Amino acid sequence: LHKQADMQEEKNRIERVLGATLLPDLIQKVLTFALSEEVRPQDTVSVIGGVAGGSKHGRKAAWKFIKDNWEELYNRYQGGFLISRLIKAQWLTPVIPALWEAELSVEGFAVDKMAGEVKAFFESHPAPSAERTIQQCCENILLNAAWLKRDAESIHQYLLQRKASPPTV
Repeated sequence: LHKQADMQEEKNRIERVLGATLLPDLIQKVLTFALSEEVRPQDTVSVIGGVAGGSKHGRKAAWKFIKDNWEELYNRYQGGFLISRLIKAQWLTPVIPALWEAELSVEGFAVDKMAGEVKAFFESHPAPSAERTIQQCCENILLNAAWLKRDAESIHQYLLQRKASPPTV
């Protein structure tokens, strides 16, 4: 579909939704596709963001991909806003999908240790133009972890009730 799309807007929509898969092999293919010549450099961030926002597996795979390909990604985006957008796409994803999956353990990127991992990575791989974004993302991880520790069970019960009852029209 991507190759056949005539309009760039259509290609962008396709690029964003490709990351919605839950299959690890397809997640890796989408991430590899993000850096291919088929995707415009300015659209790579949206593809990676689509993977990061698709599932907990996608977030983990996208984070590993970013770390493994940091040099290339940083060289592409170091001076502009896209480096901040890349980091935000990875770390400011919602926590609610984990609760829909009935995962009561605090997993994914809403655990305290992930803030330390992110901070440590960017201390050894500085991104001066994204310094504030990195700080905000670490704060967001810590806030999500605290929120889940405090309210996960209540939210889980609420979502289970909503899932069990059909929507009213």
